[in-house]
Parts: sequence; structure tokens; C-alpha cells
Amino acid sequence: MTAGALSHRPPIRLLGVSLEQVQAASVWLMMASSFFVSIEPAPSDFLFMVALLLYAVSGLKIPVLVVPMILYLLLYNLGGFTSFLGVSTEEEAGMFIMTSAYMAVSAIFFAFYVTPDPVRRMAVFTNGYLAGAVIASALGVIGYFDVAGFGAALAPIARAQGAFKDPNVLATYLIFPGVVLMQGFMLGNGRHHVVRLGALILVLAALFLAFSRGAWLNFAVAALLSIIFTFALTPSPRLRVRIIVLSIVGLAATAILVICLLSFETVRDLFLDRLTLAKDYDSGERGRFGVQANSIPYLLELPLGFGPDQFSKHFGLDPHNVFLNAFASYGWLGGISYLVLIVSTIIAGFKTVLTRTPWQSFAIVVFCPLFATILQGVQIDTDHWRHFYWLLGLMWGLFAASMAYGVAHRPFISHHARA
Repeated sequence: MTAGALSHRPPIRLLGVSLEQVQAASVWLMMASSFFVSIEPAPSDFLFMVALLLYAVSGLKIPVLVVPMILYLLLYNLGGFTSFLGVSTEEEAGMFIMTSAYMAVSAIFFAFYVTPDPVRRMAVFTNGYLAGAVIASALGVIGYFDVAGFGAALAPIARAQGAFKDPNVLATYLIFPGVVLMQGFMLGNGRHHVVRLGALILVLAALFLAFSRGAWLNFAVAALLSIIFTFALTPSPRLRVRIIVLSIVGLAATAILVICLLSFETVRDLFLDRLTLAKDYDSGERGRFGVQANSIPYLLELPLGFGPDQFSKHFGLDPHNVFLNAFASYGWLGGISYLVLIVSTIIAGFKTVLTRTPWQSFAIVVFCPLFATILQGVQIDTDHWRHFYWLLGLMWGLFAASMAYGVAHRPFISHHARA
């Protein structure tokens, strides 16, 4: 189904409002409310169900090129369910499996969501996400500096956390909006540049004050990749000069922001402490890396793994590696399926980014944070991060739309490339 197919569908209206407008509002509200996840189910989870039902009314058609992602997710969760049967009396294991299934459904939904009309639907998703990210960042900064006594609630471990349960998750949640805002300045997109600049500064400040080493590296990789792709795929020499200049200015401005934040003694002390690559709890036989190494011989002998969410009961620590956790919690079937899903996603992402489409800039800002988060999976468990699955689904949906667009416009693309 192509982006133009929507124009042939008669609009469904209720009280003067089209169903499409209501559907778009549901997605925007879901993303705008995603800043609050300190309780589960979170408000965004309920709004997701509303959006799912609203889009189901008009029909969710399955793009053929999204089928591999669906298959891999089904096998991944089937492996988890099979592994769960061995520990079915464990309440945590049951919740773990239900959460995994929900995450998979959200990825599938967003793949279906974006494929028919990538430009407009990505704009709705992105704008809602930006609204949520600004609120999340503001809460994180307020909490960190203990404004009006909110530090205990919004920064309980002296790191910006906001309405998230973990500062590491808040920080990685902010990477996509950070890259979006950054790319917008490079391309000169949008209006209200002062407001967007303020939003970018706030997002970067919260990301820094979360003191997540993995998220810092994640953002650096995502930002660098987005600059490289945007520069290389931009046909305008003038725009390329703008990208170079703004990248240098942005790097300098970020350095100034960090220096300003480090002028606070508490910020500086925590920064120097977190800057260490390997903490005490990472090294040693009972540290993170030692536990990971010790678990591998067991996993090679256990086709069903340890069972969902059972790793810590055997070793006293969570795996802190999503690939290791795939085999530990989902068994061999789940682990292999996850690896194939990740490799396939990277290949599909590269193809999408390199295909000239009206939504190519959106493809870049989805792929770069997604790819960086995949790499971060070596250092932390990302298998239940909502934003990871949102980007996963969007990437496959954009892939399906881009491949269809490429076939339909191949002569135009060839001519454009020669020009």
C-alpha cells in the first residue's frame, strides 16, 4: 500500500471530525504521555490500546516486507513462552512474558501504522514524542537540582530520572528526539527555531544529568551517524556546507553546555565518578563481566535457558546484555530469533536510509538511534524498552514503504541521480 492510497479512501466522519484525525490524535497523545512510566501499565500503554483499536476500525493491512519482522518476533516470544513453561509458578516470569508480547505487538503496530503514509504519520509520531521528551527532560532537570523539593521523587539516586523508573532508560528515551531536533537545524526544517533550540538544550541537559555512560555513547554514535548520512545523502552543496558549519557550532555549543553544568560541584563529582569505564561492580568474578562469562557454559547446555527473568536468581545480577538475555530468558529458539531479527533490521535500515524517498530524513533519524541502541544492547538489557520497539516497528514500516516507492519511481530516481 503506497502513501497515495489513502487519498482513494472516503473519509469516515463523526461530528465533523474524520476518523483519520482521531487516529492521529490518539498516536500523538500516546507519544506525548510517554514521559510518565513510573507506574505500569503507564498512561501511554492505555493510549496505545486506544490507538490500536482506532486503527483496527479502518483496517491494518500487513505489508509483505514487514512479515520477516513479525515472524522473528513471534519465534522470539514463542521461545520465551516455551522457556516459561519450566518456571510457570514464578509470578515474575509470567509478567515478563506478557511484557515481551506487548512490546512485540507495539512494534508490529507501528510498522503497520507508518507504511501507508510515512511523511504525515512520522510527523505525528515525532511531534508527539518531542512533546513527551521536553516534559520528561524538564522533570529530570527539576529533580536533579531539587527544585521545590522534588529531588527525592524525580532524582532519587542523585541522577536525573524524572517520571521514569531508571535514569538509564530516561537517557536513552531522549536520544531519538535529540537527533530529530539536531537534524532539523541542519536541514533548516520547521519554524519556531528559538523554541526548538530551547527544547534541544533541555533534552541534552537531561541526557547528560542522567549520568548514563551507555546513553552518552549511544547519543554520540547516533548523532555522528545522522550527520554522516544527512551530509552524504544531501544533493545540495549549499546544504552540505550548512551541515558542516552547524555541526561544528553544535559541537562547540554542547561542550559549552557541559562545561556550564560541570561548574556545579555535585555535577562535576558525579561526572568524574561515572566517567570511569569499568566500575567496581563491573569487574571481578562476581561482577557484571564475570557473571556473564560464567553463565555462557550453562546456556550452551540449556536449550530452554534459565527461564524468563530468572538469570538474577542464578547469578545474583541481571545479565546486562540483551543478546545474552535472549538466550537466558527465551532459550535457544528465542536467542537465535533475536539475533536474526537484529541482523535483518540493520540490513533493512541501511537499505531504507539509502533509498531516495520523500521520507528519507525520517528514515535517518529512526535508523541512527535504533542502530546505536542495538549496539548498547551489549552493555544493558534493552528487550523491554518501549522506545526500542517503537523505533524497530517504524524502521520496518519505512523499509516496506521505501522499497515499494523505489520500485514505483525507479526511472525518476535514476534520472535524479544523474542530474
